[in-house]
Amino acid sequence: MITETLQKLSPRSAYSYFDQRLKYEIGPMELKQRMDGKQSDFQLIDVRSRDSYKEGHIPGAKSVPYEEFNTLTWEFSEERENIVYCYSLTCQLAISAAKWLAERGYPVKMLVGGYDEWKKCGNPVDK
Repeated sequence: MITETLQKLSPRSAYSYFDQRLKYEIGPMELKQRMDGKQSDFQLIDVRSRDSYKEGHIPGAKSVPYEEFNTLTWEFSEERENIVYCYSLTCQLAISAAKWLAERGYPVKMLVGGYDEWKKCGNPVDK
C-alpha cells in the first residue's frame, strides 16, 4: 500500500503539478511589485462579500462577489489577466472563481493567501 502511494507521488508528477501551479498563481509580493510598476496588464478582482470589501480591500480591486459571477461577465477582461482573491489561504472562493473564468476563456491567476496574506506582508489596504 505505501509503495503504491509513493509510486503515485513520483518526483516527475510533483514537478509537473508545481510547475502548473506556478503558472496560475501570484504571491502578494509579486503582485505588489506589479502594482508599484504601474503595470496595466491585469485587473484585480475581490470575490469576497461586498461587506468584506467595504471593510478593507487591496487598492484598485473591483468588488465582484463570486455569487454574482453569472450576472456580471462584463466585469472580466479578455485582454488582461484577471487576478482573483478571497479571504485567506483556506478560502475556496478564489479557486472557484478562477476555475469559472478559465472555463469561459478568460486569462486568470489567483492571489495565494488572499486578502489576509496581503495584509500580513504589510501591503496597503483601502477602505
